[in-house]
Amino acid sequence: MLKFSAAVFLAGMITGKIYFDSLVAGVIISLGLSFLYPEYLKMEEEKRKRTLLLQFKDLLYSISASMALGRNMKQALEESLVFWQNIYTEDDIIVREVRSMLKEMEETNSRDIDVLRAFALRSGLPDIMDFVNIYEAARQTGGNMPRAISRATSVIGDKISMERELDVALKEKHTEGRIVGLAPFIMTAAMRAFSPGYMSPLYDSFTGVLVAACSLGLSVVAIVMIERINKIDF
Repeated sequence: MLKFSAAVFLAGMITGKIYFDSLVAGVIISLGLSFLYPEYLKMEEEKRKRTLLLQFKDLLYSISASMALGRNMKQALEESLVFWQNIYTEDDIIVREVRSMLKEMEETNSRDIDVLRAFALRSGLPDIMDFVNIYEAARQTGGNMPRAISRATSVIGDKISMERELDVALKEKHTEGRIVGLAPFIMTAAMRAFSPGYMSPLYDSFTGVLVAACSLGLSVVAIVMIERINKIDF
């Protein structure tokens, strides 16, 4: 919340100064931007999911390697922490989740499948739920567990890699779109800095303020449209 508030206040004050040469306008714009907080939370949640998905891919491979050596799921989770000790820290999401699952299994004697399913539901990621379903099916049917886990790891891992590649490509387009959307702000700020006399009519009359407000409104609409165009769910 503090990070969002600081960013909103700074953006609002800068915009108010550039377009209206008014701190009061900056405060009003900041208050208007505060309504974006739900969207900010959504973006943070999507970021968390992307990070967790990539880390889960590593968990899949470590579990597959351990089970190929005859380990059970609990042992595989314990060994995964050893595999990652030079890659992840205690602050990483996957490490916290694995430690939480192990703690629950040890303290409450919960079944590994129940703990894994709770993790999948908590994550909100279909790929994790798919893995849990495959693991549960293999247990119930008495199939070759190492082979089933290896196959699931290969398929889900490839899917995650493809999603990652698509995500990187989309981020490039998002960056390009945001640069285009911010161009009017940058140009206005540059004109205000290097030719203040040229911009003064915007601040000295009602017509100028109206033109500045319309210009700002159109810029905001353009940014919103660019964001919607570039938003693709997969």
